[in-house]
Amino acid sequence: MADTAILSHFHKKQAWMASHINAAQFPTAESKQGLAIYQTAESLPALPGKEDSSSLVEGITVYAVDCHPLMVRYAKTLAMKWPEPDQALMLEFLSQLSLTDLDPAPGTDITLYVAMSEGTPVATGMVFTSEEETGSVAGIYDVFGVNEDAKRAALAHVFTSTSADTIVCETA
Repeated sequence: MADTAILSHFHKKQAWMASHINAAQFPTAESKQGLAIYQTAESLPALPGKEDSSSLVEGITVYAVDCHPLMVRYAKTLAMKWPEPDQALMLEFLSQLSLTDLDPAPGTDITLYVAMSEGTPVATGMVFTSEEETGSVAGIYDVFGVNEDAKRAALAHVFTSTSADTIVCETA
């Protein structure tokens, strides 16, 4: 896979995440700070190793975020990835994400996932797919779990949910 395609894909993902704050009529100072923290933590995705496509975990169900209540659970769960002092800022930023308010760039598709165990959110993940000159690229991002089983379940689900020509995965 050409590095330029991965870089182009990553820049589209970064632009989409930032658009929820940059395109907002009245973004809060806290949401801007949360975006800055998020951007600092981002890393260029790479081709995944064999250990990245884990197996399913019993007792954990992964849902595509398709309504506001699941978006809230996604934001609250992913915010826990950051140290306690940053969590409120991250929640402010992540709560601005919307899959319906802004049209994604042409040739892109975004799916957010939240994993639940006994009705409690335990993990998150994102598949950001873009059409590049070399074919479709799916990036696996924001995989976080409150424990290793939850993270493994989310990772396994997002890997099996895409059929892109190339799959890359965030390394951090």
